Amino acid sequence: MKYNKDYIALCLILCLIVNVAIAYNQEMLRVGEVMADPGEKKSGFIIVPAGMDGPEVHIPVTVVNGMKDGPVLALTAGIHGYEYPPVLALQRLRRQLEPSQLSGAVILVHVVNVPSFMKRTVYYNPYDWKNQNRGFPGKKNGTMTERIAYHISKEVIDQCDVLIDNHCGDGNEDLTTYLYYTEIGQPLVDGKTRDLAIHYGFKMIILQKVKASDGGASWCANSALFKGKPALTVESGRLGRTDEEDIQAILKGTYNILKRLEMIPGKPERIFDPIWVKKTTYVRSEYEGLFYPLVKGGEHVEKGELVGYLTNFWGDIIQKAYAPHDGIVMYIISTPPMSKGEPMVKIGGF
Repeated sequence: MKYNKDYIALCLILCLIVNVAIAYNQEMLRVGEVMADPGEKKSGFIIVPAGMDGPEVHIPVTVVNGMKDGPVLALTAGIHGYEYPPVLALQRLRRQLEPSQLSGAVILVHVVNVPSFMKRTVYYNPYDWKNQNRGFPGKKNGTMTERIAYHISKEVIDQCDVLIDNHCGDGNEDLTTYLYYTEIGQPLVDGKTRDLAIHYGFKMIILQKVKASDGGASWCANSALFKGKPALTVESGRLGRTDEEDIQAILKGTYNILKRLEMIPGKPERIFDPIWVKKTTYVRSEYEGLFYPLVKGGEHVEKGELVGYLTNFWGDIIQKAYAPHDGIVMYIISTPPMSKGEPMVKIGGF
């Protein structure tokens, strides 16, 4: 039987297509309105419908879909709108990550809490005055914070295999660099999460144990954990600043995770002797007033040491804040306004 040249050429093309399909078993990934085929990097929005308390919200996202099969890593930033280094770090990652060099996919959620980011509010969404990182898994028809959490849960957490939620000291917090390793009592998930924690590269790791029944799943990362997905909460930056070293710390840690998950070539750095912070204690304000810090984030303090004081609006001291135990200042409020019941300082102990 004779075959003409066109037929032979067609067979060769079909074989090539089949071989490529076998080698690159990645699928199209859709997040919100963004659809990225294997080998594509696309950006757009997750649309959160308007509700009883505010307008429609457009959450900016990027999907980097690799050419090769692998896990889906989700990276979130801007859950608190005044925390800028994570937002800037994810912008750089968008430019740097190339689908041709990636196994699996990366979902970048550039700013989760867009209303807070645009209004420059500390902690809270300006429409319902709720803390976005206490609102997961959210409600489809709830307040704006709950609606945002619902759509992040559906579009991002449900579709990823691993999640890193990036934070820093808010506009009022002088914070040292650390991350949370959270145990939920599920050995397989806990073990994978611990492995990521020691490979992220931060020296200081807060160990916390939570239960879903106690509201422990209300954090973004913890919500992922209770769905069986390893997750970390990262803290790098302070006081609403945009210091380059804090941005670089997030970038370096993220690349370590990408290497650990074998999504990009290379060997991650591992912290063999991390500082495990096994307990944290808040000293809260008993009154409304002005807070004066006497120490900074990252400093060592001794039990009973005076770390700050609160005055009334006329400058009279009405409360003194003492370290409840030896430890490290995880963060301390470094702007004057202080509402009753808010944390003035968080001390980590060993």
